Amino acid sequence: MKGEMTMDNNKIMVNEEVMEATEIATSGAGKGFKIAAGVGLAVLGSVIAYKYVVKPIVAKIKAKKAQNEFEEFDENN
Repeated sequence: MKGEMTMDNNKIMVNEEVMEATEIATSGAGKGFKIAAGVGLAVLGSVIAYKYVVKPIVAKIKAKKAQNEFEEFDENN
């Protein structure tokens, strides 16, 4: 009977080790997914910021510069 008890204890220990290994593997995959999602959101945020903030500001600056050059040209003639 004592031998059977040891056998059950070994099975329990093996099952716990398998469960721990599974948790470690799962948490690693979850962490990688979170990192990938974070990088994706950062890229998406950058694209949106470029499209709606940077691009219009650059266009305004170019238009203002072109207007100033046109006025200078007009004054010289």
